[in-house]
Amino acid sequence: MSVTADLYIEVKNFYARQMRVLDDLDIERFTATFTEDGSVAHPHRGEKVEGREAMRTKMKSMLPMYEGLVTRHWFDHFLIEQTEGDGLRVTYYSLVTQTNTQDEVHFFSSSSVEDLMVREEGELRIRERVIHRDNPKYGRVI
Repeated sequence: MSVTADLYIEVKNFYARQMRVLDDLDIERFTATFTEDGSVAHPHRGEKVEGREAMRTKMKSMLPMYEGLVTRHWFDHFLIEQTEGDGLRVTYYSLVTQTNTQDEVHFFSSSSVEDLMVREEGELRIRERVIHRDNPKYGRVI
């Protein structure tokens, strides 16, 4: 089943808001975009974090690596598909850049991402995110 233009715009706006709070290092607002039992997996490093509280703990432990940098997440090439019920499967590409105090921009990572979105109390939230790091040894994922 195809998605409507209104739903497509709603999903794109969700990601625009989500990435702004992530890039601002606002961990509370970022994790609130997931369901309470939501998860984030990084198969390339054998890691899966489940639940908002575990996400907050993991993210707080990583804050020192972002000191002195401005990080931006760039998402594009969205494919949005409805799943059983009112869920959505959203796949897209992600590029992460970091700018240092010398105004030098570096590519931090390039990935393909798979999200399972659901609606809770009228709001879109992510139940499951899987981030596939681009690397020939992992093969083409999505």
